[in-house]
Amino acid sequence: MKGLMFLFSVIFTTVATCSPFSVWDKPHEIGNQLSSLIDYPAVLGANGGIVVIQFSIDEGSAIGKVKVFTRDDELNNDLIRQLTGKRVFLPDHHPAASYTVKLRFVRAK
Repeated sequence: MKGLMFLFSVIFTTVATCSPFSVWDKPHEIGNQLSSLIDYPAVLGANGGIVVIQFSIDEGSAIGKVKVFTRDDELNNDLIRQLTGKRVFLPDHHPAASYTVKLRFVRAK
């Protein structure tokens, strides 16, 4: 019986430490890093807005293949210019992965 309890505790500990819930922190982490790299786009004016950005991160941690999903080409080009080539830190990213992030722009008062 003691052997079964030990086996159960080892399995439970292994499952608890391999929990996938830490993945939920990544979008927030990426968003924080991106917000420190981007200047507020003048195109948005005082209203601000929400912009969806998709990109990949190469082996050197540089942002590439940036796509911005808005109808405003000037805003798209501005954000692509600001992000392309910038470096971010993600400890376990895969170079073939594509990341999609929703950013909310608010003008500081």
